[in-house]
Amino acid sequence: MSLTFVLTIFCLLIAEALIIDQPLNTGRSGLFAEQWNFVIDFSGHHSFTIYHSVNGDERHYNTSDDFSPAGLERLWDLVGPVEPPPFTTTRAAQTPIAVPSSPPALYPEWFSPNPRNILPDLKLPKGFVFGVATAAYQVEGATKNEGKGPSIWDWNSRQPGGVIDNTTGDVVDLQYYLYKQDVARVAAIGVNAHSFSISWARIFPFGTADSPVNQAGLVHYSDVIDSHIQAGVEPIVTLFHWDTPLALQAYYGGFTSPQIVDDFVNYAKTVFRAFNGRVKTWYTFNEPRVYCGFISGYPFNQTLTPDVNSSTAPYHCVYNLLRAHAGAVKAFRTMNISGEISFKNDDFVGPPWRANNAEDIEASERHTAFRIGVLSDPVYTTGDWPKIMTDTLPPEYLPRFTEEEKKDLLGSADFYAIDSYRAQYISAPTDGMEACVSNPSHPLWPDCNVVQLVDTNGWAVGPSPDPLSQAWLQATPNLLRPYLRELQRRWPTNKMYITEFGFVEPFEQLRTELFRITEDVTRTNYFMTYLGEILLAIHEDKLPIAGIFAWAMIDNAEWNSGTSARFGIQHVNYTTLERTYKRSALSLSEFFKVHLSE
Repeated sequence: MSLTFVLTIFCLLIAEALIIDQPLNTGRSGLFAEQWNFVIDFSGHHSFTIYHSVNGDERHYNTSDDFSPAGLERLWDLVGPVEPPPFTTTRAAQTPIAVPSSPPALYPEWFSPNPRNILPDLKLPKGFVFGVATAAYQVEGATKNEGKGPSIWDWNSRQPGGVIDNTTGDVVDLQYYLYKQDVARVAAIGVNAHSFSISWARIFPFGTADSPVNQAGLVHYSDVIDSHIQAGVEPIVTLFHWDTPLALQAYYGGFTSPQIVDDFVNYAKTVFRAFNGRVKTWYTFNEPRVYCGFISGYPFNQTLTPDVNSSTAPYHCVYNLLRAHAGAVKAFRTMNISGEISFKNDDFVGPPWRANNAEDIEASERHTAFRIGVLSDPVYTTGDWPKIMTDTLPPEYLPRFTEEEKKDLLGSADFYAIDSYRAQYISAPTDGMEACVSNPSHPLWPDCNVVQLVDTNGWAVGPSPDPLSQAWLQATPNLLRPYLRELQRRWPTNKMYITEFGFVEPFEQLRTELFRITEDVTRTNYFMTYLGEILLAIHEDKLPIAGIFAWAMIDNAEWNSGTSARFGIQHVNYTTLERTYKRSALSLSEFFKVHLSE
């Protein structure tokens, strides 16, 4: 098998991919200026040869069940040089944590309400979770330390166009050694839970079930979990947040191959066994649809088996990922692991752009099916794909579940979790629904809908970050409750978590003075307005929302945006690694002081 490719800036629509059959040469400077090739020849499950060339720099890798340190080093050779961290020992938490006084109120208060004055008579349910969230690749750093194997993001971050500002995960926040300080800092402002992910490649550097466990990885995460418990911050664990072991992507194409199911279940069982009794809430996967929509940064076409191509890869990925989820949950229950388990969904139920327009209503239904129903229907209601999808996509695109798989999938989550950043309106394609649905060559096929960032009068649905960062994101508190109500109507649950929500402060990455950086008024307003709507959703809509998680605990490497997009409620100085609370962190703290039940 011999292929060449170009990695595009990622696409959030599940079926989009760019196929290029020759090295990229755009004839322009900047992000996509370089010419590069990547060729893989397969000769078995653990045996392959890679010839990698970036502007003439060739690297060769051949392995045949070589799980030795030398074999791991050859795998890292594919990635190239790795920046070492400035220190390699775990730093103790500073005590006491110096929490600054509340910042002065914004004037006028009706523009950005004081956290204490937002529906002060309404309380959150007893036991409500006030959490923050992170992901391993985005914050840990120490990417090659203590026996870790490379992930697809270690590889991708070094490719032309892979990350807009060339940020890698080599050091970033160095939470791998600073976790005690980070946990203490959020505990000091009243946070009672931290949702973080474990790096698969830290536990299984080569990924496969028959490869050795890296005990240093288990020891590290064991101490991370204990440090949370000691600080009074509940550790909430996600098994997979987009950082597929590079070896598995090269061995057989990662989640586009059914081989990954057993390897993931084995990894999950290893982690369950190690941390049983100390973790109460587990997630198998974070935002599977987004990950599968662009294979999270690893190139289409280059590691796919002959029966999968760039058009069908996202659907095969979702199929295998759901089977891996079901297998992990089945193991969780068979092993009698304590606690609850689910996965983190994403996106939104978007209202039709023109409320009474039949085509926009149809487009909205298709958006919901392809963006949320694709995962929620199999797990919560039917055990199978949404009918809209099976009516549209043939089996070679969307593999069909067996009856046994349907049985395993249905009920394979103990509660509903949604990463709920925004909602927008949905319209039909400009040339109409029929022109799209009936034509597989249509650019919007198969989901056939348009996400509208403006209303029918041309006004923005909500404020946006700067145009250099996160163009998909808008602050839309007015659409939050209708969308959450719709989730509960379609996929009823006894418990719902908003597992991520957050905002990029416009042009924060360009600010150099700390007092300007920490005055994140737009982000603060986002959180306060969303939390007010969540209070109303609980009290007026009777939704079983049991907790929220602010994205993110700290500034981090935002995938292909690198550090140019700052979601953190704490600033990170990437020279000194010092953390500083922003206004948003203290406003969240004030809100929960008033609204958490005793």
